Amino acid sequence: MPRGSNKDYSAKMSENLKKALTEMLILSFLSKKDMTIYEILNILDKQSNGICRIQYPYGVIYRMSDRGYIEIAGKAVSDDRRRIHYRITDLGREYLERINGEYQSFKTGMSMILQYVDKIGEESENRN
Repeated sequence: MPRGSNKDYSAKMSENLKKALTEMLILSFLSKKDMTIYEILNILDKQSNGICRIQYPYGVIYRMSDRGYIEIAGKAVSDDRRRIHYRITDLGREYLERINGEYQSFKTGMSMILQYVDKIGEESENRN
């Protein structure tokens, strides 16, 4: 008997994919310019039509900061809010290059597998 529903599994899979890609996405933005977390979250939300919404970004930010991938570029106070701008470090650029390469390789491999699956389906249909 399966534990949990397909909906639960789908939600967990989606969450795991987001977690895996969050660092790459944040570092990609910071590789272009210094930004606040609020700016990054807004862009991710708008450009993905809400699909890449990150609920708790500060755990990722603190982890990347602790690992030396990002650092505080500056702080500003506006409308009684403190805005912290982050920037990518040289170590963060190296890490981004590495994980982006892994992502591209994985994406290519998945495409090749799915094309093969489609081919198997076409061959099966042609036999019938």
